[in-house]
Amino acid sequence: MSIKQLQEVLIPPDEAIESGKGQEWGKITSKFGAPLPTDYMQFVELYGSGEIGGWLTVFNPFSKNPNISLLEQFFCVLSSISEIKKEFPESCPYPLLFEPGGLLPWGISIDGDIYCWSTSGSSGKWKIVIIGRHSEPEEFQYSFSEFLSEAIKGNVESYTIPQEWKNSQVNFVSYQL
Repeated sequence: MSIKQLQEVLIPPDEAIESGKGQEWGKITSKFGAPLPTDYMQFVELYGSGEIGGWLTVFNPFSKNPNISLLEQFFCVLSSISEIKKEFPESCPYPLLFEPGGLLPWGISIDGDIYCWSTSGSSGKWKIVIIGRHSEPEEFQYSFSEFLSEAIKGNVESYTIPQEWKNSQVNFVSYQL
């Protein structure tokens, strides 16, 4: 599934804030040891910084806001997951980034659910892993844009996706600078 199909269910803003257009993605991806998924990079360039459906923030490596910057939140979120793993190993049976197949966080819900990629395989094939704040971990064999599209359409069964998305128009709201 491509970013075009996501655009059918999630209308991008007229002008993306902090889209990173013209920026060097190579400098970003080198920090993670592997290229980021192409559809994620297209999402950032098309949508920029903002929130999906009043619920989900996708981290943006070009954001100046440290609370939504992929480069800033990557370390904070991995540290949080590491603490969870120490206290409750069964709640996160996954390795973390820089270990083979480790988790790379890409977003967070307003409830504190952590959305990640499991980095085993090539970046276009990374599965989605959600570390739910109030639920067991969940895995989805979707690309980034396919996961978002299917979640918005109500086709993803997850404790971390708002049920209201299924029967309503889900919007992307840009964060103001």
